[in-house]
Amino acid sequence: MVPHVPPVVPVTLVRAFDPPPDTYGPGHRGIDLASTSGQPVRAMAAGRIAFAGIVADIPVVTVEHAGGLRSTYQPVHATLPVGTPVMAGQPVGLVAASGGHCGGSLGCVHVGLRDASIYRDPTPWLATVVLKNLPPPPSGAPAGR
Repeated sequence: MVPHVPPVVPVTLVRAFDPPPDTYGPGHRGIDLASTSGQPVRAMAAGRIAFAGIVADIPVVTVEHAGGLRSTYQPVHATLPVGTPVMAGQPVGLVAASGGHCGGSLGCVHVGLRDASIYRDPTPWLATVVLKNLPPPPSGAPAGR
């Protein structure tokens, strides 16, 4: 799955991957990258649009990649229909103004990576990109997924 590209540019890590201690426990099953409402979101690697729709009132786009990996972007309004092949770096949607614990109004897009059984840290896909860490969110900020 080379090349890997960042889904939004510039790449600024707002919140890191924090897997739950067990399958159904609390945690952050992805990373949050700084973004703005309406900003294009790009496929991190080549694949095809596997899902484009609403999950729990949140617009979501999922790209299926080689080897059964799936990258998910939320809140993102799809700009391509399900089944569309995409190249690494190709826009797949636009950051929504709100939704979930991220959103244009909160300044981030949530990026998840999953294989058939577990969530994986998407950060290694961005290993060639310098991630700029921001200070932790203020107390009382909404919890992640």
